[in-house]
Amino acid sequence: MLAKRQEEIRDGLADSDLFGSLFDEELDELIAYGALVEMPAGKLIFQRGDPGDSLMIVLSGRIKISNVSADGKEAVLNFIEPGHCFGEVAMLDGRERSADATCLETSQMFVLKKKDMLAFIETHPGITWRILGVLCAKLRRTTEMVEDSVLLTMAPRIARGLLRLVRDYGRKEGDSVLIGLRLSQRELGGYVGLARENINRQLSAWRNEDLVSVREGCIVIHRLGELERIAQGDS
Repeated sequence: MLAKRQEEIRDGLADSDLFGSLFDEELDELIAYGALVEMPAGKLIFQRGDPGDSLMIVLSGRIKISNVSADGKEAVLNFIEPGHCFGEVAMLDGRERSADATCLETSQMFVLKKKDMLAFIETHPGITWRILGVLCAKLRRTTEMVEDSVLLTMAPRIARGLLRLVRDYGRKEGDSVLIGLRLSQRELGGYVGLARENINRQLSAWRNEDLVSVREGCIVIHRLGELERIAQGDS
């Protein structure tokens, strides 16, 4: 049983953006440093202001990274799927967590404490470049989201948000693209910085135009080129 669990963790880490370049024996060494944690849907993993003493690799499930303003408005910064890490920024700079992390589904995570991660980096310095790549990708995403919220009106803003999700979670289905991520309209609104009512109104209009549809909570893009044109601000 332990051997099977070790193999499952190794396979999950081998598919990750951070540790995918490691050999099996290196992954086994890494596993010895960390711990496997399972949390139920709705569980708050950490919140803004908590000590940043670890990073997590998602092995199964889905995590939401968000912040809530003083008036209760939620801003969704990212969704973390299996194979991706989170919590690395605060762990590396030694400061407090800058956002909340919540399980949207029952999730399994591999957790590495800061001292153990630093010890592993010392013997595998190439991992540093992987970490930098992950951080740069997240910085680009955040920059895009800030620019969209400042410069764009509603339709292009939602279109660009959907295109980011296509880039990360899109799966071709004939001439259409399925976003393999179940999102409520409230979550999508938090992701693009708009009220749920605005999301509902725009998606309804696009459904009537056969631009998008919703299947079991997942958005399907039927005319990707048209969505890209809207994202550029063309009416």
